[in-house]
Amino acid sequence: MSNPSDIFNFGYESFTDGIVITDTSLSLVSCNKAWKNLFDLPQDWTRDSFDDFVRILSEQSVKTEPLNEILTGIRSNPLWTGTRNLMRPDGKTIQIQSSPILDKQNECIGRIWIGKEASDTSLTFEQLKNSEQLFKTIFDLIPEGIAISDLTTGTFYEVNAHFYQWWGYIREEVIGKSAIDLDFWVDINQRNNIVNQIKRDGSCNLVPVKMRGKNRVVRDILFSGRIITINNTPYMLSIPFDITQLMQYEEKIKSLASFIELNPNPIFEINESGIITLYNDATEQVIHDLTGTTDIYRFIPEDLDEILDALKNGIERSFDREIIVEDRIFIEHIYITNQYHTARIYLTDITKRKMAEVELSKKNDDIAAAYEEIISTEEELRENYDRLVEQEQILFESEKKLRIIVDHIPGLVLTTDTDMNVKSIFGAALEKIGLSPKTGVGHNIGDLFISIDTSLLDAHNKALSGVVSTVEGYYHDRTFLLYASPIRDASEKITGTIGIAIDITEQKKLEYERSKLLAQLEKNLIELAFLNDKIRNPLTVISTLVDMHAPEIEEPVNRCVQDIDDIIDNLDKRWIESEKTINFLQKHHGINVEFRK
Repeated sequence: MSNPSDIFNFGYESFTDGIVITDTSLSLVSCNKAWKNLFDLPQDWTRDSFDDFVRILSEQSVKTEPLNEILTGIRSNPLWTGTRNLMRPDGKTIQIQSSPILDKQNECIGRIWIGKEASDTSLTFEQLKNSEQLFKTIFDLIPEGIAISDLTTGTFYEVNAHFYQWWGYIREEVIGKSAIDLDFWVDINQRNNIVNQIKRDGSCNLVPVKMRGKNRVVRDILFSGRIITINNTPYMLSIPFDITQLMQYEEKIKSLASFIELNPNPIFEINESGIITLYNDATEQVIHDLTGTTDIYRFIPEDLDEILDALKNGIERSFDREIIVEDRIFIEHIYITNQYHTARIYLTDITKRKMAEVELSKKNDDIAAAYEEIISTEEELRENYDRLVEQEQILFESEKKLRIIVDHIPGLVLTTDTDMNVKSIFGAALEKIGLSPKTGVGHNIGDLFISIDTSLLDAHNKALSGVVSTVEGYYHDRTFLLYASPIRDASEKITGTIGIAIDITEQKKLEYERSKLLAQLEKNLIELAFLNDKIRNPLTVISTLVDMHAPEIEEPVNRCVQDIDDIIDNLDKRWIESEKTINFLQKHHGINVEFRK
């Protein structure tokens, strides 16, 4: 678990022991009802820091010296573990145990506090962690449809309560059957690769696969698995993460980006200072057509005070303004979001509509019809506006999910500005080269990666010139395949670079070993041909000499020669007796192999 509050998702709220979770700064993340009851706290008590909790107990005349001892021990050693007794004014003794919560790298990510009356016989934290009841609670509360199966055959041993919602199979339909029997895997090779990786490494994490449940709908899954031992038998614990909607959101993101950029009407954003931070091509094109200049600030409404106040105070509001540029009239729909702290402005040319209104005002008979048309147009604009707001929210959620994926790719994603200073760096390879996502931000890429292969730096320099390139290079004894590309703003100006470096160290090692094996095979085949000639040539000489000088032993000698020749033929055939092997070597590796007759 990466966040200590996640523990509360696994059933601690129902425990009779008082339980509190704090983060590494001792701020209270969660506490269950039993803890509040133990210390007479109101159920709607607002959690803050553990120091505030100690202050509350002091106000209740509780002697808090034991708690202060615990806090002192923790601040001197984050891994401190211990138990202290706390005496309440009513004479009851409360036993409080504090232990660190560790992640997979044994790094402290928070603490768990357990409180109970000293006479209570509740389980300790370590016993609680290891109890079968806790495991079953956690297993069934995990929202993904997870399973425990035989590592070799794939036969299901157990599934959790959410398995049916995920895959459509009830427990009785899968126990004793394998994922292969139920046709879960779209590509069986993906399962084989995962099983091989788990057998080799003990686990696999977020491997992209395609799977299907009882309804036969194919879903995009990030598959994680780990070996667990039950009754001395290895099983695979598998957890799927469905990214089907995420893949669909990516398409919606592209659609949203094209909607703004291809919109023929001006669309732009301003910040809290009234400065335009983003605009589409139509904004610049329309102002140029009207004024012959690129002064897009003429589109900003004159009365900005109310708009800027809403921006600074984080108030979500919308405004409608009319402005006149040259002889054209525009209506501006202004939407303020505290999510991005910007005001987005959508302009629509309503000159013709305004002219029509003036004309219609002179023609009373047509006023009603014209009014309905205007209302209809405004409703359409608002529907488009609401749709765009909804798409912006989808974009925001998709960006968060995409960030999760980026953090787990087997490599690095790095962006720089035009001075080659690092703006962001992500990816699973950071740990392998001793970096973290915040380590290099603000540093020059050459200073951050001191011993980096110059070809990788050159690729980023080329990207600043607009060149997209793919190169191989080395860093920290690792081989990376780098794709470097320029980053451009809305005006196509290069504002930095992005590099995606995939760690191909293991792939290169495999390619090297393969080339060595192929070379050795070719060498062995050549040596075999030479060896056969060296044996057959003397046999021919022997037969000739016997025929000339010892005809009385010619027959037995020739039989021996024939036996040796047959042995050599059999040796040839055993080396390359498979026609499929010969065709494979000729087709894929350029090695020509022929039978000797």
